[in-house]
Amino acid sequence: MVEFKNVIKQYDDAQILKGIDMALEKGKFYTLLGPSGCGKTTILRIIAGFTNATSGDVLFEGQRINDLPANRRQVNTVFQDYALFPHLNVFDNVAFGLNLRKVKKADVQTKVIEALKLVRLEGYDQREISELSGGQQQRVAIARALANEPKVLLLDEPLSALDMKLRKAMQYELRDLQQRLGITFLFVTHDQEEALAMSDEIFVMNEGRVLQSGTPVDIYDEPINHFVADFIGESNILPGKMVADYQVEMVNKVFECADAACGPMKPSKSFYDQRI
Repeated sequence: MVEFKNVIKQYDDAQILKGIDMALEKGKFYTLLGPSGCGKTTILRIIAGFTNATSGDVLFEGQRINDLPANRRQVNTVFQDYALFPHLNVFDNVAFGLNLRKVKKADVQTKVIEALKLVRLEGYDQREISELSGGQQQRVAIARALANEPKVLLLDEPLSALDMKLRKAMQYELRDLQQRLGITFLFVTHDQEEALAMSDEIFVMNEGRVLQSGTPVDIYDEPINHFVADFIGESNILPGKMVADYQVEMVNKVFECADAACGPMKPSKSFYDQRI
């Protein structure tokens, strides 16, 4: 669905993205995971068309979209603050994008009601935004995005404003929604537990680079370097040296490990450090 080829983004002297290569398949839940300022939201903004890559290519279904205006891209974004219009009711918020596109009134009615059903807000169409809880407001923002029938849904830390209990509930709701719709979700978070619970595939980022991508199990069990091992979950990281294939010496003892082809008696660098 979406592909980045050596994408670089630079603002003045600051390079925000440093040669990003990544690909998103149809119908999967992807997460960009990393600390604040690592470039996650910049990737979303480039896909959405809100900002342009300095260099490199962005492809959508095989077609280069670097110069395609945002309103012609088949993607929609759910923002961290939801960006709902307080002077409009639920129906008019969800219908906003459809009205901009001058969709027929009867079709707008159908699409809005369908979108509200998808997020389990049937009967809320005439409610005012101020009457809704944080979780309900988030669902309205998602319904507004889904009403436009995007092929890719971009979610920029949409759970960060919710309390812990509601946040966990919404994780399962979002995952269930993605599986029911079968469209591609790209979710941004700095919360490791959130990423591990929801994703088909995770891209771990730091300082403008994708350090590792893979399934939650792959990344948790086989972190590629010290940063990923330390950032994903709770772990003990100890220096050691490879005695032989599948054997590492740490704290004067030899342990079995998952790594091979490292070279006998070679001191472990950060990407050989073992989690025990």
